[in-house]
Amino acid sequence: MIATQRLTLRRFTPADEPAYATVMTNPSVYGMLGFGKEITSDMIPGIIQSHESAWGHGLGVYAVIENISGKLIGHCGIRGLPCGRKEILYALAESAWGKGYATEAAKAVLQSHPARPLIALSYPTNAASINIIKKLGFRHIGQEIIFGTKLESFILE
Repeated sequence: MIATQRLTLRRFTPADEPAYATVMTNPSVYGMLGFGKEITSDMIPGIIQSHESAWGHGLGVYAVIENISGKLIGHCGIRGLPCGRKEILYALAESAWGKGYATEAAKAVLQSHPARPLIALSYPTNAASINIIKKLGFRHIGQEIIFGTKLESFILE
């Protein structure tokens, strides 16, 4: 578990599925993740299992809880990619955007997980995410095709 001033990051539990589904099935959220394809409620248990499987490799994806409300508002963590690189990732409920939560959560993850190098990926049109990635100290290294999509790629060494 990681605690910040406004957030608690902890491992997912099965009880998180309904709240996490509310976050992840929002087209504004899933449209900026990975494949950019629709995420449905029936996919949530598998996504949580995928997040949990990262823990066995010294990585991990946390459920992000807003302290003031006690609500699950998304995820943040580090996972391995099929190509062998490690990626920092985050996704928050649309209601949590613009509050600095993604930056706060990602900084806490980076401090707790010294694995380097790390990459960060963003759709070219996602200016808010690119801004967060730059605040975290990642350096832009160009565009690449990942998940069949052209993404901006950044590295933290």
